[in-house]
Amino acid sequence: MLLTQSQVSVAISSTIGMHPSQPQIPTTTTSIATPSPTNTTSTVVTFTIALFLSGYVLQQRTVKGLQDAIKPRIPQAPPSLNVQTPFADSVQPSRLFGGSIGSKGRVAYQKFMRTEDASAGVKWKRLAHVQLARTHHDVCNSIMVFGELHRLKSPARKVLLFPKSWAAEKETGKGAMGDPFMDSSRRLMRMAARRYGVELRPVDPISESTEDGVPSTYSLISAYALTDFDRVLAIETPGLLLDASPLDAVLAFTEKTPFAMLEDSTANDGIHAQDLLLLQPSKESHTTLTERLPTLPTTFNDTLLHTAFPDPLLLSSSTEDTALIRSISLLHDAQAGFNATVFLDNVAYIRFSDPKLPGPEYDVPWAKKRDARPKNKDADWTWTKLYGEFAQKRMDICGLDLESWRDY
Repeated sequence: MLLTQSQVSVAISSTIGMHPSQPQIPTTTTSIATPSPTNTTSTVVTFTIALFLSGYVLQQRTVKGLQDAIKPRIPQAPPSLNVQTPFADSVQPSRLFGGSIGSKGRVAYQKFMRTEDASAGVKWKRLAHVQLARTHHDVCNSIMVFGELHRLKSPARKVLLFPKSWAAEKETGKGAMGDPFMDSSRRLMRMAARRYGVELRPVDPISESTEDGVPSTYSLISAYALTDFDRVLAIETPGLLLDASPLDAVLAFTEKTPFAMLEDSTANDGIHAQDLLLLQPSKESHTTLTERLPTLPTTFNDTLLHTAFPDPLLLSSSTEDTALIRSISLLHDAQAGFNATVFLDNVAYIRFSDPKLPGPEYDVPWAKKRDARPKNKDADWTWTKLYGEFAQKRMDICGLDLESWRDY
């Protein structure tokens, strides 16, 4: 048990006061009544015990508070994302991969397992939030997601995939010429590993650069090689993570499937199917996908990844009251009566897919930003607030100012 310095002092003083060898001060007068030694000792003992017990109670409350603060938060499945009926129409994907995968074309809706039955058996060490940094530009945006997952106490692991060439290339010495962004990216990745517990995993490109200038291609296909995980979840950046619970619930309670993505809405809401991908790593899937890469077009990217699977699950991206991901572009279409509280409440992730600006990480000229602001006054306030929050978190997490933007 932990005792404060004052409690120890009281205990020692009481022990000394009760010691039989302590000299007694002789009483020279008998006219004043003196309390008996027995009563004095009893009072001291009682007071010491009471003081000790009160300190013990306060100590236990403090310890419990610390335990509650550091223990992982176990999410519950969002009530709005219940079992849904399968989509009636068959959707036939294009068959870039051909062969044994991508042949049926049936699309199902997301189905959550019953939380009360599944939460007790969730192995969080087998689940991970994954980000792929294809370029140096992606590093800070990815680490911002991990920083918020850490702050919101997500119990799942965090993995950053980055080009293996970054680990092989030597750091540039003083006065040496090299990639000007390499040292900054390495600093950020080391910081993320130390501060947020991010696991750094170098990956090879799925296609090498060519002599005619086509750069190397990196894809979340590499995540299928992470066989130490049962499921991994990736969200598109840049964005602001407001609530990790719905994303953790999707990661933990979704039925097992090799591939799942958002329901691609046609309501012009700025949300795309590839904004959230849920993958089930396996050596077989990774081998099958990589073997078919030579048949892919040079413009391949992860927006075409769903074409490799016959039965991808569609995750319900939003309902009337809640949303996994909401795009900031909706603010441009806000009408009279727009409610900023409703827009920001019950949403997990704000995606900066703004058609009027290049991205929240850029410091665009004032005239361009003025022209891009929503017309609705309340929506404009929310829009400005979100861009400001992104800039502040970029500074707090990455230590980076906004990048200058020039129209060429």
